[in-house]
Amino acid sequence: MRTSEQIKAEIKENFGFVPPFFESAEQNTQVLENLWQQTLFAYVNNPLSSLFKEKLSAYLSRYCVIPYCMICHSCSLYSLGVEASKVLEIIGSPPPTQTDVEIHLCLLRDSINESMLLSSLNPEVEQSLLYCSIFMFLEPEQSQYCRSELRRLLGSVNYQYLVTFAGYVKMCHVWIEGHPEVNYQTDKRAIEHLEKLVQREPGLRDFFSSYINKVRREREIRAEQVAQIAKYQRIQKALQQANGKLEKRVKPLTTKLSDFDILLKQEINKRQQAEAQLLHVAFHDSMTGLANRTLFIQRLEQGIERVKKQPSVALAVLYLDLDRFGVVNNSLGYTSGDQLLIAFARRLEICVRSKDTLARLEADEFAILLEDIEGISDAIHFAKLLQEELEMPFYLGCQEVFMSASIGIALTTTGYEQAQMLVGNANIATHHAKALGKASYKVFDTPMFIETSKQLQLESDLERAVENQEFRVHYQPIVSLSTNKIIGFEALIRWQHPRRGFVFPGEFISVAEKTGMIVPISYWVLREACRQVKVWQQKFLNEQLTISVNLSSKQLLQSNLNQEIREILKQTNLDARSLKLEITETTLIENSQSTIERLWQLREMGVQLHIDDFGTGYSSLSYLHHFPISVLKIDRSFINQIDTSSKNAEIVSAIITLAHNLGIDVTAEGIETLEQLELLQKLQCKYGQGYLFSKPVQADAVEGIEPRYK
Repeated sequence: MRTSEQIKAEIKENFGFVPPFFESAEQNTQVLENLWQQTLFAYVNNPLSSLFKEKLSAYLSRYCVIPYCMICHSCSLYSLGVEASKVLEIIGSPPPTQTDVEIHLCLLRDSINESMLLSSLNPEVEQSLLYCSIFMFLEPEQSQYCRSELRRLLGSVNYQYLVTFAGYVKMCHVWIEGHPEVNYQTDKRAIEHLEKLVQREPGLRDFFSSYINKVRREREIRAEQVAQIAKYQRIQKALQQANGKLEKRVKPLTTKLSDFDILLKQEINKRQQAEAQLLHVAFHDSMTGLANRTLFIQRLEQGIERVKKQPSVALAVLYLDLDRFGVVNNSLGYTSGDQLLIAFARRLEICVRSKDTLARLEADEFAILLEDIEGISDAIHFAKLLQEELEMPFYLGCQEVFMSASIGIALTTTGYEQAQMLVGNANIATHHAKALGKASYKVFDTPMFIETSKQLQLESDLERAVENQEFRVHYQPIVSLSTNKIIGFEALIRWQHPRRGFVFPGEFISVAEKTGMIVPISYWVLREACRQVKVWQQKFLNEQLTISVNLSSKQLLQSNLNQEIREILKQTNLDARSLKLEITETTLIENSQSTIERLWQLREMGVQLHIDDFGTGYSSLSYLHHFPISVLKIDRSFINQIDTSSKNAEIVSAIITLAHNLGIDVTAEGIETLEQLELLQKLQCKYGQGYLFSKPVQADAVEGIEPRYK
């Protein structure tokens, strides 16, 4: 990370000095870096013409507490030459009306296209684009049609440059208003540039004379103030001399009081500045400058109280979660991820109304508080508007990135008393929206709450089940299709719930994965299965019997996985060659290189690795030679119609043939009929399992499956 001095050096290289705009961020290197990167990306490197940027900045600065030319834009006035007058002229012009914008759009339709360069527009076209931009900035509710037309006429890239710059100007206003402690004095460079400009262009003397006279008048006033202060000091000195004797008597006490007064004023000033900074930090996100969770909840609570007093209006919370944001972090790096979050925040700011609140709650999660709406239809309409805006790509340097968001919507009702409940319900709706696929929205309703409650109850029961050892292991035989003999078993977990009876894995495995309880549960199953197969090897005098156990994706992430497996084999006295670990193909592909190395180490120990449910994930044999795979198990969805569907039969035949060519054996899951068995035998499938041989049974029922299998 760069130091503050390095960043300030780069700022000075671009502007010639470090504007006071950046002073409040100097103590926090990350905040200063983010602020400068936003300025660099949205202002310095923006291909919009310098005159256009100065005009738009000047006009929009009318709505900021600090007037124009007090930040950093004044540094470019001199370089504009005679055109600088146009910047100052526009400050006094009235805001465009909707009728004005329609006239400007009509001109733009006949004059621009998406292949044009924004830096080379003729003055008339640039002026129309300027007023459309001002209208879009000042009237977000009425400018939807204007935004759509500009996006169509300019194209995605040019439109992105325009809204990025407008969002940057708004961010500047927010930043300035949030840091009142900074003294934004008149920029001396601007005064010098204007004087040189008049000398260079005599025709501008009349235009600038009023401005220069104003500056000079301010200097005279300050000089008069200095003279008055000097006069006052002389009078004070005379009074002090006249009262010398009295001063001698009270001087020690007066000195102490004076020093204390100075120190007290300095301390009060420091505390006021610190309180202002702490207040901003406490209620705003340091990266994006948006409101944080604390401020959002505070404003939501205020909004709920207003709704209680005025039931005819409503408010809604929109909870946004970026889709696949982790892919950007992992592929482009965390710096690009931070830039994307900032750009995403700027895009949202363009859409929200001034009365609404936009906040970054955490990581890639944002929230919007919509106030004074008539009902859910308004919230849905706004969500669709957001999705439309997010269809435009984001540009991170030279990289084009498309990013969507899943949106959950929760509306106020008379039953809401707490802001946290409303945010929580919107978050629940977001998870349901994600289940529909990316770029979706969902409105919270009572069934969602019931489902979430059931989910929480299941998590609680599952945690108790781990403590009370309520899990059982059932075993399904795996048969050699050439000899019809049992060669091993697959261990399958069941949950003996105290109230509901047996609960099958499909209902609780996903919850265990989510909560992390899958790791201790899986190790318990592995230990119990290894112990049981060792008992059968000794009882049936068959050391060739094997046991297949499913390995969860969470286990694969454990750095001590191999050590745990080695310890279990040692405790149960089971040969590593008798253990088969089953992994889904999706889990295999999505894991890192270090995980794959652990799998090769297991292979070296003698443990075999099988791909479970093959055909339901990536469904490709091309990657198998990269992994230490011994057997792949064809999913039952292909097997259960193999005798009635020629398409399924051809798929199974192709999988078996290709697997044999790679030296990999095949197990068919879900064999239920003799016809399926015979067809698989003809295809030379080596192993099989299914209800034709046996359902999964408890350990004490294994002996009764079939005498010849003992």
